[in-house]
Amino acid sequence: MFLDALRYPLADRTRLDGTAKCLAALLLCGALVRFAGRLWPDWSLAAPLLLAVIPLLAWLGLLGGVLAGDGFPPLATGSTARIAGRLFGVAAVYLLPAAVTVVAAGYVVASGTVPDALGGVTLATLATAALLVTVACGYLFPAAAVVSVREGLRAGLRRDALRGTASSTYFLAWVGATVLVVVAWSALAATAARSVAALLALGWCAYAHVAAAALLAEGVDRTAYW
Repeated sequence: MFLDALRYPLADRTRLDGTAKCLAALLLCGALVRFAGRLWPDWSLAAPLLLAVIPLLAWLGLLGGVLAGDGFPPLATGSTARIAGRLFGVAAVYLLPAAVTVVAAGYVVASGTVPDALGGVTLATLATAALLVTVACGYLFPAAAVVSVREGLRAGLRRDALRGTASSTYFLAWVGATVLVVVAWSALAATAARSVAALLALGWCAYAHVAAAALLAEGVDRTAYW
């Protein structure tokens, strides 16, 4: 399962083209976001940010096709837009609680509202709570995303969409996909902008997300309970 997922992005010409499209979408989205950052604090930054949504949705649509098990879909179609919308919607539902928890914990610590005598205990408690919420949301999200792109957003938000998360196969697939994604974003964050290393890291990022999507799709299909 792992070897098949690692070979997936480059297995044939069709998949190689799809992975290249993912890379192009990430490049365009990143360039527009960087351009918007240069315009800050001028309100004109809204234009490139809105334009950046287009390649972002294209990237989500491509990944959604892999999660659905159908391969890379054509970009300029209504079905691809629906897949991207479903993936974005389920991500907002499952990842928003984790983001809110992390931001709230950081705000409480940074604001200094906690007495010094309780600072250490409070920091440890908040960090533990934020970690647990993030891991729980991150673990459930891929299973819901696979069901969502296949059967619709409502199906992905039902409790039945999570029944496969109790299986050993899903757990191993989630671990492998998480390692791929974390390593990809870590490499991207560690490279300097406008460098060959940054371009290579972005290429690895596109490859890793496609491989992770293929691994998760296979993990959901091959659920085997403990």
